[in-house]
Amino acid sequence: MPKPSAEARSLGALHRLALLGNPQRGAIGERLARGTGSSLEFQDRRAYQAGDDIRHVDWRAMARTDQVLVRQYREEVLPRVEIVLDSSRSMAVDEAKAALAVDVAAMLSLAARGAGFQSVIALAGDRPEIVDVERFEEAGVEFEARTPWPPALSSAIATLRSGSMRVLVSDFLFPHDPGELVRTLAVRGGGLVLVQVLATGDAHPEAGLALRLLDAESNASRDLVLDRRAVERYLERLERLTRGLHEECRRAGARFVRVEAGTALASVARTLAQAGILDLDGH
Repeated sequence: MPKPSAEARSLGALHRLALLGNPQRGAIGERLARGTGSSLEFQDRRAYQAGDDIRHVDWRAMARTDQVLVRQYREEVLPRVEIVLDSSRSMAVDEAKAALAVDVAAMLSLAARGAGFQSVIALAGDRPEIVDVERFEEAGVEFEARTPWPPALSSAIATLRSGSMRVLVSDFLFPHDPGELVRTLAVRGGGLVLVQVLATGDAHPEAGLALRLLDAESNASRDLVLDRRAVERYLERLERLTRGLHEECRRAGARFVRVEAGTALASVARTLAQAGILDLDGH
């Protein structure tokens, strides 16, 4: 079970998350919220969500309705960043790839905290789960989910808060329409980043190999001779996928970046900074 490395924790603590889009919520005393916050002006009630401050639970309403509700107030509030991590088995086929995905999630979560954001990890797997950064650092991630990624992602999105900044960490090597994926993630969000994490074999497959491909989720297998033409076709599809995600993110005002396992984490941090995701001068 990969856990965040000491280097990832150090880089996350050193740097700051850059402002992603126009969040609907802002840091107390810095960004004015258009939504609800922490002033004494009562706004509404809503169903409790993972990560809510228990001090805002409306116990009287709970006694009347048998539902756990929280009180909302209009004011300036701490913006929330939700790192959605693909925890499917396919992410752990390559150990270096799984380790990099975990390190990227940890680095961005800690950088978000350093920038004054509330930060949580949303694990997208068989059952969506919201975990705080401390638990994530201590326990790491079991990449054991067998649920096909599109429905797993849909379930995870349902747990996200309106107005939150969203960062999705995945290889994106599953059947999907880039435009639909980006629009689904961006709706009701306060900013969006897609980080594609690839193994060396994902990005640079070698020709001349006879392989037995095993679907990590379904265990279905297929024999394949990876000749030069097969590699070329695969790379063409990968390029179309990457280009499509990048273009759809550009249209939505989101960010897209691709990183590869085996790259030094300091270089990964620089790549994230070049994409406008990390502020390397913010420490």
